[in-house]
Amino acid sequence: MVAMMVLLVIDIISRTMGRPVQGMAELSVFVMMVVIYLGMARCEENREHVRLEIVINALPTPARKFMVLFFHLLASATVGIILYAVAQNAFSSYRTNEALEGTVELRIWPIKFIMVIGLVFFFIQTLINTVDAARSFRKPQTDHPEGAK
Repeated sequence: MVAMMVLLVIDIISRTMGRPVQGMAELSVFVMMVVIYLGMARCEENREHVRLEIVINALPTPARKFMVLFFHLLASATVGIILYAVAQNAFSSYRTNEALEGTVELRIWPIKFIMVIGLVFFFIQTLINTVDAARSFRKPQTDHPEGAK
């Protein structure tokens, strides 16, 4: 995030001085994409993505575990589809040497491959969370303290 802010500050200062540095705003967008995609796995690891817990928490424990497992399976499938689509797009971008046109030509395909790397880690973490949800679903629920019958 600091790199993005530095690029934008340099862009603003250089434009104010009448000597704009070409491509700075575009580079800051590239940095933002890197920060977002490489941070998704960590966010998933800490279970910090947006979710509606009020409904899940209102369910009885067996139903809650089932719903959590179902949502993790759905998330894994969705992230897998997104990973496939972004990887296809990145390879296509590499083959065509895709770039942003302007006074400075900026290659797009390296950023797209960084997005793929971030999505791979996100997919792995989503699968790990799905396996954890499956393990907790299989654990028997005990309503009484250990040793009590």
